[in-house]
Amino acid sequence: MYHKPLDEGNPKMTIREIQKKIADALNGVEALVQGGCKALAEDAQDVFFEVKQALEAGNVCIVVVTPKVTRSASGCGDGIPVEMQLAVQCAERPDLNRSTPGHLTALDAAEIVAHALDGEQFEFASIEQWADDRTRTVTATATFGCNPILTEPTKEN
Repeated sequence: MYHKPLDEGNPKMTIREIQKKIADALNGVEALVQGGCKALAEDAQDVFFEVKQALEAGNVCIVVVTPKVTRSASGCGDGIPVEMQLAVQCAERPDLNRSTPGHLTALDAAEIVAHALDGEQFEFASIEQWADDRTRTVTATATFGCNPILTEPTKEN
């Protein structure tokens, strides 16, 4: 099921606003919520604490990572047309997460994220998964491309 986290057309907003809207949209995807997942924007003030807390509780933590942004055309007067390479990381501690019936794996979550965001606003590109023996985590990352109009940050956004 496709979700439209951004405004119609070429959305005009800051990077932080885009991250937050995507995280909010993913927190509204029933399959992710029922599967023990919580989405955060990477720039959240307490993101490291929240990720650690979610993983230690045996949940999948989804982080909308700060994207790579490049100019895609000359300025349009009210913002900068950009191409964004966006990554959404889904992490789990398998020893804790997979012992809870109904919880999704990191890879399951990344696939649901791919289906939830792929559409008019985001073009799904890939999923990659890796394990980190040191932290005992597995992370699956779904990547997307999009073309918003980047606006200048203000105190309100």
